[in-house]
Amino acid sequence: MSDNPGVPAARSVHVRPGEELDLEEYNQRWHKIWADGLQPGQRFDAGKCSPLLLHLLSTGEAPAAGRRVLVPGCGRGYDVLAAATAGAALAVGLDLAQEAVAAASALRDESLTADAAARAQFEACDFFTYQHPDGPFDLGYDYTFLCALPPQARRAWAEAWARHLAPGGELVTLIFPVDPGADPDAGPPFPVTPELYESLLLAAGFERVKLERVPNGLSHPQRVGREWLGRWRLPSAAGLEHGTQSKF
Repeated sequence: MSDNPGVPAARSVHVRPGEELDLEEYNQRWHKIWADGLQPGQRFDAGKCSPLLLHLLSTGEAPAAGRRVLVPGCGRGYDVLAAATAGAALAVGLDLAQEAVAAASALRDESLTADAAARAQFEACDFFTYQHPDGPFDLGYDYTFLCALPPQARRAWAEAWARHLAPGGELVTLIFPVDPGADPDAGPPFPVTPELYESLLLAAGFERVKLERVPNGLSHPQRVGREWLGRWRLPSAAGLEHGTQSKF
C-alpha cells in the first residue's frame, strides 16, 4: 500500500500470461505533478475541452444525451463537464491523483448548473481495476490517456475498455501525439499512431467506425496536425449472438 493517501495503491496489470507490470512508479509520477500545483494550461492540461469533442457533442455525431459516459485520465475534468452539459445521464471521470479529482470537482461546482453538476462525478482510482456499481458505460472518451501509459500496458488498456463498455457501446479516441519519426520509447507522452489504436482495439473485440485525421480547426492550437479521430464500437448483443456486425 502507498504511504500517501492521495496515491492509489500500486496495481499490477497482466500484460501477457505470466507477466505483470508494476504501476507504482507510474502512479507516483502523476500524483507528484498534481501535488506540485499543476495549473490550467500547464503541461498536459490544455485549459479547456477539446474542440473536437465539443463538435461531436454539439452536432450529435457522438451524442451524450441520456447516455452513461466514462473518461479515464480526466485531469481537471473538462471533457466530463462537456458531456454532462450535453445531457449525459452520468459522466464519470477517473484519475489517479486525488488533487486532480479535487480540481475537477471544484471546476464542476463553479461552472455547471446544479442539474448538470449532479450528473458529473469524479473518482480517484485505477482505470484497470475500476468497476461502476451500475455496470458498464454506453460511451467512452480517451484522450491523452493511452499515450501516457507504459507501452507494456497497451493491450491491457484495450481489454479494459472492452470491459467498461456495454455491448453496442462506443469508444471515441482522440489519438495524440501522432509524430512520425519520433522515438517510440520517449515519453510520456509516448508517440502513437492510428494503426496502433486499430490493432489494439480490433484485437479486443471492437469494430472500427471511423479513423481519420482531425481537421486543424478542431484541434487545440498547439496540437494541430498531430491528432487523429478514431471511433470504435463493441458488437451489440444481437451481433455477438448471430455473428453479425452492428451498424453505426
